[in-house]
Amino acid sequence: MAVMGDPSDEGFDDCFPLRTPPPSASKSKATKSSAVLAAESQAMESLAQALQKSATPQACTHLALALLARVPAAMLRLAMQELDRRLRRDFVDVLPMDISLRILEFLPAVDVARNVALVSRQWHAVATQPHLWQRHFRAQGWRLDDERWKMYCSFSCISDTDRALLHRSATQIASAFTTASPGTLAPAIASRRSMYALHREFASLYALEADGSPLMGSLAAALALPMPWHTPSPKSSSSSPQTCIIRDPASLSRFSGSNRHVRFCMSSSSYPPQPQPLARNVQHLHSLPVRRQSKPVDWRGIYAEHHQLLANWREGRCRVDRWESAHPESIYCVQFGRDNRVYTGSRDHTVRLWHLSETGSQITQLATLAGHTGSVLTLQADDTTLVTGSSDATVCVWDLATCTVRRRLQHADAVLSLRFSDKWLVTASKDRMLHVWRRDCDYAHAFALPGHAVAINAISLHGDMLVSASGDRTIKLWDLASRTCVHTLDEHTRGVATLDFDGVHIVSGSSDRSIRIWNALTGVCERTIANAHADLVRTVAFSRAMDVVVSGSYDETIKVWSFSTGALIHKFRNVHTSRVFKLMFDRTRIVSCSHDRSVSIIDFAADLPRARLLL
Repeated sequence: MAVMGDPSDEGFDDCFPLRTPPPSASKSKATKSSAVLAAESQAMESLAQALQKSATPQACTHLALALLARVPAAMLRLAMQELDRRLRRDFVDVLPMDISLRILEFLPAVDVARNVALVSRQWHAVATQPHLWQRHFRAQGWRLDDERWKMYCSFSCISDTDRALLHRSATQIASAFTTASPGTLAPAIASRRSMYALHREFASLYALEADGSPLMGSLAAALALPMPWHTPSPKSSSSSPQTCIIRDPASLSRFSGSNRHVRFCMSSSSYPPQPQPLARNVQHLHSLPVRRQSKPVDWRGIYAEHHQLLANWREGRCRVDRWESAHPESIYCVQFGRDNRVYTGSRDHTVRLWHLSETGSQITQLATLAGHTGSVLTLQADDTTLVTGSSDATVCVWDLATCTVRRRLQHADAVLSLRFSDKWLVTASKDRMLHVWRRDCDYAHAFALPGHAVAINAISLHGDMLVSASGDRTIKLWDLASRTCVHTLDEHTRGVATLDFDGVHIVSGSSDRSIRIWNALTGVCERTIANAHADLVRTVAFSRAMDVVVSGSYDETIKVWSFSTGALIHKFRNVHTSRVFKLMFDRTRIVSCSHDRSVSIIDFAADLPRARLLL
């Protein structure tokens, strides 16, 4: 009989006593391993301290290498990670910003843009700092044209809608002036001013005053209007607001925008009465706000565009604009400047004045000056004066404010070249004479320099140093202060047709088809480019800063050479269809004229708008 509470009633047999399970082997092993590692670590630390006190650095290094040689590869990877963490320090993270920027200045700008900026977000922030790119920009010797930058910033805030409206309205006024003729204007206007003077009067209304300083060509250049160049308006008093004075029709009353201040008004009261068609267009006065803001310089973007511009020169990437029949006959001389003025002299006895749009895609004739009875062979202009030389043996000094001849100077034969500075005007002639005139004494004749055996084809002036090139195969360097010839360079084998001079070097082109580069200080020919062209080298110009020599020839080509090596960089074949007579260039374009009666512009910055902001 079962006893109440017997374990058998619960269905199991308890004949064997219960035993406690033994401890886990893995747990005891882990405890043992931790203890061993702690003891080993303590022993190694003691050894390291003992070695640090007694052993030499060489012994420590030897011991460390010996230990590493016996460590498994997996442990080496852990050791390398620890060493990397200890040895590598991110200086951008540790150092102040100014010191990090100074360090990055020593890297090439291309590496900063392509590699440094991709390391991390923090490195990207440092690599895109404006101060870094400003320093890289100036380290190249490049300079920003402050006036053009202010102009660029002043109009970058104008919306596309307002820009189009302003363009359309101002073009109506421009068209009224350009289509008018002296016969249709009021007698007072026709008697007192030429059509060119009217252009200048109209252009003077487009002068922008920022910080009290007139900016030449500001509005017309910024909006790419077919306008003549700009005459600065009289400075306003300190109490008057900064204004942009524009002659404009009533439709501009819709010109809108916040924080802007533009005043549209008539010109000064001294201006003669307007003919009715013009008076109706400019009868309203509008005062509208113009935003004046200080825009930071995008140094990185400007550096990138200039870097691309230099690549365009090297690789010949450009846009060629050509204006056919700029004159009815051959064009012998051309000059252009940063103010977008272009002057051309022709076999048709006239000089024509043009305005080149800021983009370079449009050229607008402003005036025609007729004062010679022969071909205009040479010219030079500054802001107020134009000097022209002709085959009629005369030199005309023009006042650009009135478009009249102030002085007429005489040679015995055709005037082939001329150059002037603030002090001197030097003219060279087929009569083999160099005449020197004093600009500061109303062009009084100072002295003559004989010395060449035949016609003097070209001259260049730099301070008191004058260089002349002649058909007698020689180049002479003159000191105008002492009136003496310093050097005679005679390595050309035929007549010298052209030269350029920067005060240190002379580049010359000749009928022997070669280009030579001379050191003006020593008189030594440093480099000769033999057979540079297939025909006479008629025109050359160079820039040491750009490392470029540009030449034009009777073989109808224009070539770009390296100044430092003499290597051919690029050859332009189809710019002209006849002999190239004259060319000039700046950082962004080459302007040339030819026997084919055209003016051509090779533009290397057609897609780089900010490249023109550089000096």
